Parts: sequence; C-alpha cells; structure tokens
Amino acid sequence: MFQIFNFNFEKLNTKKNSTKFLIIGYILVGLGIFSFIYKGLGIKLVSWTLAIALLFIAYLNLTSINELKRYAPKGEIAPYTRNQFIILISVVLLFLFPEKIQSIVSLLAGGYIIVSQLLKIINSKNNPYYRFGFESIIIIIIGFTLVLSPLFLSRFIVSILAFIIVLIGISLVNTGNKLKNL
Repeated sequence: MFQIFNFNFEKLNTKKNSTKFLIIGYILVGLGIFSFIYKGLGIKLVSWTLAIALLFIAYLNLTSINELKRYAPKGEIAPYTRNQFIILISVVLLFLFPEKIQSIVSLLAGGYIIVSQLLKIINSKNNPYYRFGFESIIIIIIGFTLVLSPLFLSRFIVSILAFIIVLIGISLVNTGNKLKNL
C-alpha cells in the first residue's frame, strides 16, 4: 500500500534545486497572503484541497474494490461501493458549493457544542463536584458563535492555514537562498 509514497530525498538540497525552492516558496508566500487577505478565496482553497484529498481516498477505495471483485462476494463489496459513492458526492459538493458546505459544517459543530454542554449541565446537576464555570460559558459562547455566524470557523481555520502556508513559503525561500549561496 505504501509503495506510492516511495520518495528519494537524496541530493535534494543541492545548488541546482535552489531555484525550485525559491519558486515554490514565493508561490506559497503569495498564496498564503492572498488567502489571508481574501478569506472567501481561502475558504474555497481549503474546500478544494479537502476535495482533492477525498479524491485520493476515492482512488484508494476503488483499488480495494477492484481487488475485492476478484474473490469476494457482492455482499462484502457493497459497503465499499456505498462509501465510494458517498466520497464522490462529497467531492462534487465540496467543489461546487465550498462555502455552503463549510457553513453546514460550522452549524453542525456549533449545535453539537451547545447540545453537549447543555447535556453535561443536565447530567451533572446532582453532582456536587461539577461547577458551571467560566470555561463552560466560553464553550457555549463559541457554540452560539458558530451557529449564528456559520463562516466564522471557516474564516478562522483559513487564517491559521494561510499563516502556516506563509511560514512554509518563507522557510523554502530561506532554504533556496542558502542553497544558491553554496
């Protein structure tokens, strides 16, 4: 299964690869800054990246299905094909409606946070060791924020990912400059 991930990193840090490091670094810095400034595009990029990752998972699932078709009965293959359709529908939805899908995820996450905190309060009303404190109030406020402003979570995640992309780009530019000066 892991044969596709056989990379040879020998002689990667050579002078002839310095321009590749610089180009990729500058592209990542630009993409990170652009995603940080224009959060709508960043949300789409995160959604499309997730869709591409799901496509890879669909490919792996399809290879498993093809392997199972040789010897397994149809009843054993059925869950894999059902998962395949769910993954492919998710990919299409993530490509076509990235902001709406992330809004739905944010609404579901906020609803889950609120319900879990309320259930925790209800279940522990007779527990003398449980106190409804500042932490519980903050968690409920975060849950209501996610429900009332569905793209808040997505924008926050995009901001963090954009910052990480900029840091990776700066690191690659720094590596490219060091290799160029060798």
